[in-house]
Amino acid sequence: MDRRRLVMEEPDLTGDTIVLIGLSERHVSERYAQWLNDKEVCKENSHGRITNTLEMTREYVKSVDKSDKIAAFAIITKKEKKHIGNISLGNISLDNNSGDISILIGEKGFWGRGIATEAYKLIIDYGFNMLNLHRLYSGMTARNIAMIKVAKNTGMSQEGVLKDAFFKDGIYADIVQYAIINPKHER
Repeated sequence: MDRRRLVMEEPDLTGDTIVLIGLSERHVSERYAQWLNDKEVCKENSHGRITNTLEMTREYVKSVDKSDKIAAFAIITKKEKKHIGNISLGNISLDNNSGDISILIGEKGFWGRGIATEAYKLIIDYGFNMLNLHRLYSGMTARNIAMIKVAKNTGMSQEGVLKDAFFKDGIYADIVQYAIINPKHER
């Protein structure tokens, strides 16, 4: 799949309080790099296992830009015009017509405002209506109540639990898997 088809500069994906813009080098900053070193931001994800640097962040963004399996977006607030996190549709499989949603809101001052739900709705709409994917899925630790709420609030259904599938800081956690099927494709 052509990268230009996955992430377009224009039009952006626009919600009520945020805009999703194709993640690019212009979004790389010390602040962004430090999100991945913040233990609270990274508590329930695979980031933070090694110390992240600005150069590592830049290399990640370059790798995403070259990939035809991921559509990554910067989450920008409309009011403040501030980059507060990223959301991606990854592991895009044309064979299975599916993709995996991941999100990171690095600016903690924006937590609890419904931004993750809004971003999920925008990326689901994008995956179904622009890429015509059949199934979108997302996994989160069972203790990540906020993300489970986001999955439910965006119409995703729980598919299963992967026991002790996530290990971090000496603790195992279950991963809860959620998914949604494109309503245009339902049987």
